[in-house]
Amino acid sequence: MPIKSADTATLKTAVQPSKRGRRRRDDTPTPNRADLVNAVLTIEKRDGPGSLSMRKLASEVGVSARLLYTMVKNKEELYDLAVNSILTQWQVPAATLAWQERFSTLTKTGLELCMTYPELARHALRYSLENKYPESAYRLLDEINTYFKEAGLNNSEARQVQMLVNALLLGALDLTHHYQNDEQPKLMAEFYKALDIAFAHILKGVRLG
Repeated sequence: MPIKSADTATLKTAVQPSKRGRRRRDDTPTPNRADLVNAVLTIEKRDGPGSLSMRKLASEVGVSARLLYTMVKNKEELYDLAVNSILTQWQVPAATLAWQERFSTLTKTGLELCMTYPELARHALRYSLENKYPESAYRLLDEINTYFKEAGLNNSEARQVQMLVNALLLGALDLTHHYQNDEQPKLMAEFYKALDIAFAHILKGVRLG
């Protein structure tokens, strides 16, 4: 027997599946800046250097790209926030250790962070070569200057060595950027050995020329 129109409507209503699973975008709580920073770090570590985009970040936190632009100006500001977060959490070695050990530990931590977040490291190092540092960096710079003073370097020499370190790190990151991801850790490990040798000579007072 044919189904009447009213019955058809009832049948469609009866078999229509209920909406389940992922919430709609407009039901998702608006993220704060800390959420954005965590998402930036996740994308950088998971997807590799240069993978961050506003569209990808919006998808990661479950909002529209348009909403993101009401929270930050652009991708550069996101990098600034992420770098500041990393530097704030970067622990300095115990003051009871010899300055050589403290310097080595701090440098190794820096290299590991560079390997984990290479695009963020490049962003920070480019600014550092222009002597532009975020507020959270000065705690680390003061710590490093303490090591250099204990090594017998004056303020001018300490600043020149720090500039050299930053330039070498930036060069290494730019170099490894052109290699496959699985080759980058090996290259960075080789670079760390070279940097260790260079520091051993610089801090012993060896002068070139």
